[in-house]
Amino acid sequence: MRKLRVEGLEAGMVLAGDVEDHEGYRILARGTVLTAKQLELLSMWRVVEVMVEDEKADQQTQQAAMEAEDELLDAARRRLRALFEGRVVNEWMEALLREAERRLSVPRYWKTQI
Repeated sequence: MRKLRVEGLEAGMVLAGDVEDHEGYRILARGTVLTAKQLELLSMWRVVEVMVEDEKADQQTQQAAMEAEDELLDAARRRLRALFEGRVVNEWMEALLREAERRLSVPRYWKTQI
């Protein structure tokens, strides 16, 4: 296990610890196989350093991580539509739904462990 600056990270590296923002909210979970999209996320959140495992994940695990991101995003979109189904009754609710949909389309993906 070693600590690396975000600029030194590469896709395929595995997080050795949770990554949190300055308020303590988890951004990425321990065991996450980093993808290029997640590296962008770390930069956007101004994370400086993270702990990573000494070994990179194999190609199959890296591919599975990228597919999991897409599945999580699709699940979030389905859940959002279900939450708002039949409840968009005024312009405020409609604006809230549009903003939530917009945020789901922004390229900020991360793996969560529930």
